[in-house]
Amino acid sequence: MSEDCRVFWGSHGCNLERGHDGAHVCPCCDCPEGHHNGKDAPFLVDDDGVICVAREPYYGPETRFDGEDAPPEQSHP
Repeated sequence: MSEDCRVFWGSHGCNLERGHDGAHVCPCCDCPEGHHNGKDAPFLVDDDGVICVAREPYYGPETRFDGEDAPPEQSHP
């Protein structure tokens, strides 16, 4: 049985397998067409005015990650 990645940002956490490649993903994303990925709009605001931060670009370039698997260069001091 695999374990979830132990990386968190804000109230979100990655649900991919520990040691995964690529960006962290929170399962709460319900953006149309998968995800906005920051190309068209750095933050997509839904009909309720909620900013989607479930995937990159998260809260933007200043996002800091917490948790046992968070890379030191992206973690809170």
